[in-house]
Amino acid sequence: MGLFSGEPAICTICKKPTKHKHKAKKEWYVESPLCGDCYISKMQEQYDGNVKSFCETCKMKKKVSELWEPRWQWDMKGLLCKTCFDKKESDFNQKKEFCSQCSVKLGFFRYKPKPNWKMDGQLCRNCWDTIKAKNG
Repeated sequence: MGLFSGEPAICTICKKPTKHKHKAKKEWYVESPLCGDCYISKMQEQYDGNVKSFCETCKMKKKVSELWEPRWQWDMKGLLCKTCFDKKESDFNQKKEFCSQCSVKLGFFRYKPKPNWKMDGQLCRNCWDTIKAKNG
């Protein structure tokens, strides 16, 4: 195969003939030549594996592929590591399923505290009535 010959080269990954040959990078541990599709897929694998970002809560730097996207209900931006995601999810489920004052499991009816009470979570009927009697 000469430099200016019109012979198609064979891609070492997919075994398809290709006119334009791409040279594989040595970090990929793949033989050259590559077709355009295989070159792009290898490039994307390398790029996705090396991009790093910080966890929003613990500020640890990890690969993006190891970080988790927060749920939309949490109203957060950024990514979380697995441990922070699990903590946030258990805390969210705790606030959703149990009264934030007395820790009783909430039934079908749940009461949201008034904004001027400055409370987080939901309340049972008894706690809501007692706080309303105190604060008004």
